[in-house]
Amino acid sequence: MLTAAQSPDALATSAAASPAPDAEQAKSTSYTTTALVPIGDTAEKDVDNPQTDGWDTEVFSDAVTAQWKRLEKLLVSKTQIKETDVAPLVASSFSCGPLRPSSLRPIFEDRAVTVVRADAEHNDNSSARYSGAAGFAHTLREMMLPLDNATNLRVKFKVFRVVKRASGAATRQFVSASGLFDEGSVEHHATWDCTWTLPETDELPRLRSMVVREFEQTTARGPSRTLFSDCTTSVLAGNACFQQQLMRGVFDWAGQLERMFGCQLPGYLGLAVADVNGDGLQDVYLCQTGGLPNRLFIQNANGTATDQSHVAGVDWLNRTRSALFVDLDNDGDQDLVVGTRALLVLSNDGHGRFALQRVLPEISYAYSLAAADYDNDGDLDVFACQYTPYGSQVQVIPLPLPYHDANNGPANHLLRNEGGWKFRDVTVETGIDTGNRRFSFSAAWEDYDNDGDVDLYVVNDFGRNCLFQNDGGRFVNIAAEAGVEDVANGMSASWGDYNRDGLMDLYVANMFSAAGNRVTYQRQFQPQMNRTTKGLFQRLARGNTLFANRGDGSFDDVSLKERVTMGRWAWGSIFVDVNNDGWRDLFVANGYVTGDKTNDL
Repeated sequence: MLTAAQSPDALATSAAASPAPDAEQAKSTSYTTTALVPIGDTAEKDVDNPQTDGWDTEVFSDAVTAQWKRLEKLLVSKTQIKETDVAPLVASSFSCGPLRPSSLRPIFEDRAVTVVRADAEHNDNSSARYSGAAGFAHTLREMMLPLDNATNLRVKFKVFRVVKRASGAATRQFVSASGLFDEGSVEHHATWDCTWTLPETDELPRLRSMVVREFEQTTARGPSRTLFSDCTTSVLAGNACFQQQLMRGVFDWAGQLERMFGCQLPGYLGLAVADVNGDGLQDVYLCQTGGLPNRLFIQNANGTATDQSHVAGVDWLNRTRSALFVDLDNDGDQDLVVGTRALLVLSNDGHGRFALQRVLPEISYAYSLAAADYDNDGDLDVFACQYTPYGSQVQVIPLPLPYHDANNGPANHLLRNEGGWKFRDVTVETGIDTGNRRFSFSAAWEDYDNDGDVDLYVVNDFGRNCLFQNDGGRFVNIAAEAGVEDVANGMSASWGDYNRDGLMDLYVANMFSAAGNRVTYQRQFQPQMNRTTKGLFQRLARGNTLFANRGDGSFDDVSLKERVTMGRWAWGSIFVDVNNDGWRDLFVANGYVTGDKTNDL
């Protein structure tokens, strides 16, 4: 392994810590990056130009989006919206109800947050009270009234459904608007159903009608104006690495580091949080891409954090996918497992200094790690998720096949803690090898059936998710029977009793795709495919899933009822009681690398 203290050509050497058992085996292993290549003529298809591949609904979506972009600029301009401003957007016959319904009902309120909501069945928008450009301008002013005088004003439209017919076209889109005030912030989210003209020339389509299906407004109050404040600079700015390396970003470094270091985009890199030195303060271990050292930030009493990576012996330079703090030897301090070229197991001396104890080269670049005592023997075992295979020779693997039900990825590993820093791979003997090659991103342990042993939910990107029920240390995948397969480009999962019925429920973070929602509902999408399989592809684009535990070993998908599907391109998700009211809230981390393409999905 490579640490910051070593020379760049020392890619096969061990860490600065004393050699541990099995370390020599890792030294002798040659690692190469695996190529992920497309099947058939996938690479030759023009996926960026719907005009040339026959997708007229996507062409129409682009035209509608151009109109929404025009409206976005108008709404954030802070000028009084006039009839002449919106005339190019609407047909002469345009009509709609109020875009900010008057029948808003409170659904949540505490000292910091108030949420009001209107649903389609409770809305007052069934009557077309506004008509023409003048009416549209008027209801837009009403909609934006709570955001008058706001700073940092943002408005965004996202089209996620298109229906096109000879007589016209219809779209469904998300609408969001937000702004900051001295005393807090206001944001609202809505879903609009719109009908449009179909112009015969190169003109853009115009709105014929508009119905508000859903509307929700959140008002936050507090001196920081938002519920959370970005404290990164105040916490980390005292470290030289903050300005010199972290703030420059991976894009900058990718153009300067040798490819052999493994500096890669996107990163898919994790972090771990724990009190590593026993002072009662939580510390952070940050995984980084190849060529940049991992960082251990030790929290100080004043809330700042100091980079102690090198002193702690954990400043690996190899690309690191994941890390986990966990007490593996039952001595009361947090040890460290690191998913880099090999799986590294390090002991903690109780003061935040780590020593390499075990190197497991057969587990390369684990995408995530989860620990639990699956066999109830008193020590914690580790489950490692793998996504792409790495090995001793150059490998070329196909894309996940079939896309929605793949099982041709690398195997995940269940490692039994045998004591004395020895771990045995029990993946096969415990039965957890069934459906175990599905391009897994993460896993979460929980005794969901309250029988005294922990079960395991594995989240897969291209295959069906797995729920491994534990029966005395043996596992059976019962995801299908339990109703939690959730074929949806899974990224992460979190267990929590959201409805306080004494049963652990499950939230799965997936990718929401506006383009996927548009395309998979078109008749021309895979016309030869049966309805069930096509439904799986449509499900891929829907977004996140909340499963309510029924208590009989099965779950209900309550995602739409509880309005928790739209997490954008979600990665991490967690149940956490944000406001200390005794109810578990949901926090979803989302986003992706943004490129220069305006049609980036």
